[in-house]
Amino acid sequence: MKTLTATLVADGTSDRTLLPIIQFLLDEWSPVPHRTLFAEGLHIGSLTTRLPRALQLYPCDLLFIHRDAEAAPAKDRQQEIAAATAQLANPPTHVCLIPIRMTESWLLLDQQAIRTAAGNPKGTTPLDLPPIKSIERLADPKARLFEALNAATDCTGRRKRQFKPEAARHRVAELMSLPTLRQLPSFENSETQVKQFFETYE
Repeated sequence: MKTLTATLVADGTSDRTLLPIIQFLLDEWSPVPHRTLFAEGLHIGSLTTRLPRALQLYPCDLLFIHRDAEAAPAKDRQQEIAAATAQLANPPTHVCLIPIRMTESWLLLDQQAIRTAAGNPKGTTPLDLPPIKSIERLADPKARLFEALNAATDCTGRRKRQFKPEAARHRVAELMSLPTLRQLPSFENSETQVKQFFETYE
């Protein structure tokens, strides 16, 4: 049986945090074995420059393209991605991953995942996470996530200074689940694209 290969082209190196989330989607919808590659070192420059190089180095059957919406409407990012893929000679099917603001907004959904990633799964310190409906309107979800991770450690002094929320956020992604992520429209949009791809996959 053929193994399906997916490649992630992301905005930055820290966005490899999306790999476990892509794995969730493929586990849910792919009828065949699959693997996911990260287009390492291809996060600088325009998509029209990066995508051909990514496909040369990391050829795939399904291309995940990540662009944070930041201050722009998600539809603008979708159009940007569509314009870039239209210039490819033989483009694979692509899926847009467009978190509102930035990737970390998706990681603010699961309090228990944050506590576990911080090494303190039974902690009770309030994390002051935003309501789900306001997560995608946060100005700086990365800062909010790091604050929550630091609070979740329940550490003080030297131990708190040694804690690295930058590394812990990857563990948060690994500990999340599809039902949790489906609470955000931006994620649901990505999942719909994956589902549609496999409806016609042979």
